[in-house]
Amino acid sequence: MSLLLPGTAVGLKTRDGVVLATDKRVTYDGFVLSKQAKKVYMITGRTGVAFAGLLGDVGYLTKLLKLESKYYELKVGRDIKTRSLAKVLSLVLYNYKLFPMFTEIIVGGYDEEGASLFILDPVGSLIEEKYAAVGSGAQLALGYIEPKYREDLTLEEAEKIAVEAIKTVIERDVLSGDGVDLVVITREGYTEKSHLFKTTPEK
Repeated sequence: MSLLLPGTAVGLKTRDGVVLATDKRVTYDGFVLSKQAKKVYMITGRTGVAFAGLLGDVGYLTKLLKLESKYYELKVGRDIKTRSLAKVLSLVLYNYKLFPMFTEIIVGGYDEEGASLFILDPVGSLIEEKYAAVGSGAQLALGYIEPKYREDLTLEEAEKIAVEAIKTVIERDVLSGDGVDLVVITREGYTEKSHLFKTTPEK
């Protein structure tokens, strides 16, 4: 199945944590519906998800994951691990395989196993990666990230690469645009940041 899912999301894993980033544009049938959409979310205090695709499916899956993680916390007494949350999401997506969600997802976080990063397609295929990009600008983003990625990257370097990768996509992909939202996740918790870009010159 080949889908051109609007928007771009990237993720990078380092020894000290994970960076997740997305663009801010929402498009449908060639029209820009929003320039301020949020497509990266924290599910627990140390696990987040970044999406590319239809915003309705993004909202549904985000709410579902938050409910599942809260249920796990109440039942077990601790936050669900990043790997376990990714597996839950994989099962959810697979259950919709006949009418799949139009979204690709990056799951990243930090737990007792350290930093981890996973990528999922619309029907729930689950792959662990060191860095990843999904959506309409994935190839452009990976082209920027691959030559710059090292396993000894600092979080600051990974954050800069993530922002510049999205910025590179925005310059060439009409389905992505208007800025970058990102989260930096470490052992201590997470930090959310936002960057706005001008996509058209002022007259």
